[in-house]
Parts: sequence; C-alpha cells; structure tokens
Amino acid sequence: MSDKNEVKDFLDLIRLANHKINLPCSIEVFLLLEIKYHKNITASIIANKYHVTIPAIMHKLDALINNDYLIKSVDEFDKRKKYYSLTPKANMLLDDNKKIIDEKINNLFNYLASDKDELIRILKKICEMEEV
Repeated sequence: MSDKNEVKDFLDLIRLANHKINLPCSIEVFLLLEIKYHKNITASIIANKYHVTIPAIMHKLDALINNDYLIKSVDEFDKRKKYYSLTPKANMLLDDNKKIIDEKINNLFNYLASDKDELIRILKKICEMEEV
C-alpha cells in the first residue's frame, strides 16, 4: 500500500467498520490494557510505542489516577522512573468492556457466516506483521 490514497481509503474503511461494529474503545481503555499486559511500564515507553508526546500521555495517566483507575509507584533505585498499575476499579472496567466487545465480535462473526474464516486469517496475518 504505497499510494497515499490507497492508505487513506484503507483507514477510512477501518473507521467505518469500527463505527458499524461500535466497539467501546477509547484512549483510556487502550492505556489501561497496555498497563495491564506490560509490567513496569512507564509513560515514556507508552509514548514511544504510540508515537505521541510524553506530556500527552501523562495528562491521560494523571486523569486515570484521579479517577481511581491507576496507581503510580516510584522505582526504588531511580526516583525519576514512575510505574503504573491497575486498581480493582480498572480491572472491573476492562472486564465489562471485554464482555461488550466479545458480544459484538460474536455478532459480527454470526453476520459474516462463512466469511469469518477469511477475517480470522487476515487478522492473524496482521498480528504476525507486528512481530516482524
């Protein structure tokens, strides 16, 4: 996909599909998931991974702390490093989101019927691409 129009069309298609499926995703949910699956993660690691500024990530993380979704801890050897972990409230939110997402994906697979195998194949291929 080297043509800019082709990439734009692809991204528009992804956005339209997400709108049709209506998955309950937000930046905050992505941050919580990132923290859930990566122990000792810092704001700079998250910022680098998603190509955003550290202050932008810090703003979101501080809001999640203020709303009792995250706990911030300081590295015992390097006081400049701050790590984040989930609170029980955050885990409940992610569990609720997972139930909603699972239901919507099941509905999508039921709608796709025989085409779901092709979708699964493509999604697996996308996952492999990230590993390269």
